[in-house]
Amino acid sequence: MGRRLSIPWAGGGIAVSLLFWILLFSTLVTLVSTALQLYFDFRREVRGIEGRFDEIRLSTVPSMSNSLWVVDHDQLRLLLNGIIRLPDIQMAEVREHSATAKNPLVLTVGTPQERPGLHAEMPLTRLAEGKTLTLGTLRVEATLDDVYHRLLTTAEVILISQGIKTFLVSGFILFICHRLVTRHLISIAASMRRHDRLSSPPLLTLDRPAPSRPDELDQLIRSFNDLAGDLYAANCELAGANAALEHDIALRRSYEEQLYRQAHFDELTGLANRLLTRDRLEQAILSSRRNQLPSALLFIDLDNFKNVNDTLGHEAGDTLLREAANRLSASIRQGDTLARMGGDEFLVVLPCIAGNVAARGVAERVLEAFAPPFRICGHDHFVTASIGIALYPSDGSDAPELMRNADLALYRAKERGRNRYEFFTAEINERVQQRIMLESRLRLAVLRSEFVLHYQPIVEAGGRRPVALEALLRWRQPDGTLVGPGHFICVAEEVGLIGEIGAWVIETAIRETADLFGKEASAPRVAVNVSPRQLRDPSFVFRVTEALAAHGLPPSRLELEITEGVLMDEAPEVTDALHRLCSYGVRLSIDDFGTGYSSLSYLQRYPFDMLKIDRCFVSNATDGAAAARLVETIIMMAHGLGMETIAEGVETEEQFDFLQSKGCDQMQGYLLGHPAPLAEIAARFPAADAPSARPLETVTGDGTAPAPCAG
Repeated sequence: MGRRLSIPWAGGGIAVSLLFWILLFSTLVTLVSTALQLYFDFRREVRGIEGRFDEIRLSTVPSMSNSLWVVDHDQLRLLLNGIIRLPDIQMAEVREHSATAKNPLVLTVGTPQERPGLHAEMPLTRLAEGKTLTLGTLRVEATLDDVYHRLLTTAEVILISQGIKTFLVSGFILFICHRLVTRHLISIAASMRRHDRLSSPPLLTLDRPAPSRPDELDQLIRSFNDLAGDLYAANCELAGANAALEHDIALRRSYEEQLYRQAHFDELTGLANRLLTRDRLEQAILSSRRNQLPSALLFIDLDNFKNVNDTLGHEAGDTLLREAANRLSASIRQGDTLARMGGDEFLVVLPCIAGNVAARGVAERVLEAFAPPFRICGHDHFVTASIGIALYPSDGSDAPELMRNADLALYRAKERGRNRYEFFTAEINERVQQRIMLESRLRLAVLRSEFVLHYQPIVEAGGRRPVALEALLRWRQPDGTLVGPGHFICVAEEVGLIGEIGAWVIETAIRETADLFGKEASAPRVAVNVSPRQLRDPSFVFRVTEALAAHGLPPSRLELEITEGVLMDEAPEVTDALHRLCSYGVRLSIDDFGTGYSSLSYLQRYPFDMLKIDRCFVSNATDGAAAARLVETIIMMAHGLGMETIAEGVETEEQFDFLQSKGCDQMQGYLLGHPAPLAEIAARFPAADAPSARPLETVTGDGTAPAPCAG
């Protein structure tokens, strides 16, 4: 059974909106009609004043001209008084025009206007002897004050009467609207608010007598009742589905939170990752701009982490990283951001600090935190940290620039010994720019074939007969100067060009030697430096053997010089490459012996034919007994292992005689020949078919000292 709704009238809604628009429209119509009426009344008043000006011009001006002709002051004043008695006329003035009179006549009746009004100037003329003479001017001024007053009174009457009528009509319309429409709509809305969507809805009816024919409200009530029934049925059907949906939503939120954490935090340490750190750094930059305070970015890299990870395994490395994260967390402020960038790199964002002093304090606390050993797998391991620091805004205006400059400062800290911190400076940036330029030029040099080989002779100690050449790489600059490998080889290794450059050096040295000295086994051999990266290349041995076969050079005439650092690597591919080269017949020599940290056991483990004594031992051999005994010991040890010895950097006759007396087999150095193009060196070598030709004469002149690595 339905229920009837009876709710007291409440203003607002449609009724108020309807009243507003009625009042607005009525007011606009009233204002427009009033403005038009006032405009036409004003024009009528103005035309009346202008008509009085015309009346004065027709009736008064002739009499005034006669009175001015005879200079009748009384009559003129009488006429002026008559003019100002006219409605709205405020002032009348006669001004004589006379070229002979010193004091022209001026008569004024009334007061001039303070506010703008209407005025008219009328000439006073006289016909004399057939000519029209201008005697003077009559100026008449009319005020509009009375006109404005009359218009204001008219406007007040119109607006008041129209306002009363508008409000009466609006009130009646508002009452009718409420009575017929809005009160029923309010009742319907109240009933719908009270309705519980999960309970069966009651039928809704209107509080009014039933009309003879259904109107729009009846149709609305019927639609509401139908809709309420449909909604109740739909809600009953969806009640069960809602529970499952809520469960799915909760599960999805859990997944989203998990994905967010995976996307923004490091799984191993729980620290922020690169993505979240970038956002925190940008927020720190914005905060610095608002507060006019600098922010700092610290790049932290664990020194020697690779040794722990490779020696003890990845689990031990993970344990070290977690412990390092804990120590770093204890070294920073509550509002700072600590992140792991990957591997053993960490990053700290210090927003709004008191300059580089605060950043230095954090860096020092980090270094102190890493001073105690890490307990890993039951053993103590000392792992230090290197730190690079960049400040906003002095070292970068945005996040990418700050991260790049902090990384450069970290690289500088590692260069200068590790376990330290470095602030980014313009010098670091300049070095990086030079490095980038060098790398770019080096890549172009490979493409443009700007490299050349110079050769330095190696002679026998007995008789100074040249028996070999060492190929030394040079880079020809645009101005024709040559740059030694010490300026660019390390960069070539870091950017991955050493393989291509090294292959070119080996192929060129083999080709030039074979072309100039022939392919006999007794001809001079050529020595080429080989970098560790080349030996790790699986195709290195194939390239060497292919070049030897292509140019017909016997393998025994190729000598590959290898530094001690390669031996300490103990990589299987390096060991395999050395044994394969030895079995092929290529001679192997250990270069710069005594400058590294390799064990003497390596000399037995690898198949070396030659041992090259470093120039630092040679230069000191004649300075003291201890240095001399050291060189003598190296020579005896090499001979005991079945290797020949070559002394590098021989620059004086005294050094030559000493080395010869101690049994050194071969020597090279400035005393015996400077590096030069092969064509210049070839003349000093014996012909291939005359091995007993004259010994090499001592050569003097300018030259570039061979660098330690010429790979």
